[in-house]
Amino acid sequence: MANSVEVLMDVLEYIEKNIAGEISVEEIAKECGISVSSMQKRFKYIFHMPVKEYILRRRFTCAAKDLINTEDSILTIALKYGYSNHESFTRGFRQVWMITPNEYRKKRHFTGHTPKLSKEMISDPEGDFMSRTKYDITELYDVLRQRKDNVYVCADIKHLMWVNDNLGRKAGDAVILETMRRIEEACSEDDIFLRIGGDEFVVFTNSSDRTHADEMVNAIRNDHGKITVDGKEITVETHVGAFVGFPDRISAKNVFNMIAGNIDEIHRT
Repeated sequence: MANSVEVLMDVLEYIEKNIAGEISVEEIAKECGISVSSMQKRFKYIFHMPVKEYILRRRFTCAAKDLINTEDSILTIALKYGYSNHESFTRGFRQVWMITPNEYRKKRHFTGHTPKLSKEMISDPEGDFMSRTKYDITELYDVLRQRKDNVYVCADIKHLMWVNDNLGRKAGDAVILETMRRIEEACSEDDIFLRIGGDEFVVFTNSSDRTHADEMVNAIRNDHGKITVDGKEITVETHVGAFVGFPDRISAKNVFNMIAGNIDEIHRT
């Protein structure tokens, strides 16, 4: 059976190909050779939101592009993405972008990313751990196109399984939060910071110059301070490295497989 990353990237690619049509969770699972419950569980674990919410946000990201890049009427765009009337489309658009499609088109402020979330909650499969990401995962496809020649930083947490097994889940959650804080502190405003697994993270920089990425790596690597959980001191350490050189044919699956390979390589160094 394919691993979780491969399966979920198949799910993402299926959604992308059918974003303007009808998409059901059952059909996605069938096409990707996975049960609905398993797909939902894996998707929420890695992408930090239910499949239906991802589809909703991705559709309105695409609709926002259409508002700026075409002269199509709002009703035409609404119909393209499965909304039968202007009103229902506007309600959904406002939920994601906080303004109406007409206001959005007038302001013409699309930056190429989905909107930053005021509070994006992440939970593990059991629903115990809550945290946040800096950006919405639905921007992944846009990031890959726009930043394919840029430097990116991969990181994961050292010895997290040992912490969970020997010190408890609460301690492991605290280590994850501390790692996310350190990575985000090292990021610049233009960086895109995504959590792609329980203990794995990637930062897409906005430059092909390694200087910023190397500074980020050094800042994260050199911060080996301790945290205290229930009276126990825990050293938080991170495997981290900067990389450049995406393949010519960019796909979400290629990049996620590449990230997984890079993290394996970091473990060996």
